[in-house]
Amino acid sequence: MQTHIVSLLVEDRPGVLTRMSGMFTMRGINITSLTVSPCEKKGLSRMTVAIKGTESEVEKVRKQLSNLIEVVKVVDLRAAEAIICDLCLLKVHTKDSEVRLEVMQLAQSYGAKIMDAALDSVILELTEEPMKIDRFVDLMQHFGVKQLFRTGVTAIGRGAGGG
Repeated sequence: MQTHIVSLLVEDRPGVLTRMSGMFTMRGINITSLTVSPCEKKGLSRMTVAIKGTESEVEKVRKQLSNLIEVVKVVDLRAAEAIICDLCLLKVHTKDSEVRLEVMQLAQSYGAKIMDAALDSVILELTEEPMKIDRFVDLMQHFGVKQLFRTGVTAIGRGAGGG
């Protein structure tokens, strides 16, 4: 099983999200990440769904989603053909100034922004591909992660076409 990113262009109406997620539930496929937002076309929203499944399972779900009235477009975004990002906010414990400096230096090396610094913690923001965020969070666990928030995967196809 591998992670698949499916981009959906859907009508912006109540109940659409429930119907979309229900399609995955009926197939026994777990959604690992889901983001929904308005898009460039009035009255439509874009959903980015990350799921784990086999190629055949994902293909069946794509076909079923395409048949729903509210769905305008379904695109399976391949990692090599898309820009895939996640946003992470995390509060890291800093027991003293040396630890705070070390956390801030590591954050900078990953491209994370320092959103707030207090005597006992630092709040960091990192927007990056999900696996890089996973590595960064694992590294910060050493210091003590007080809180962690992730927005979920957002993706866009490269070039003129795509999701």
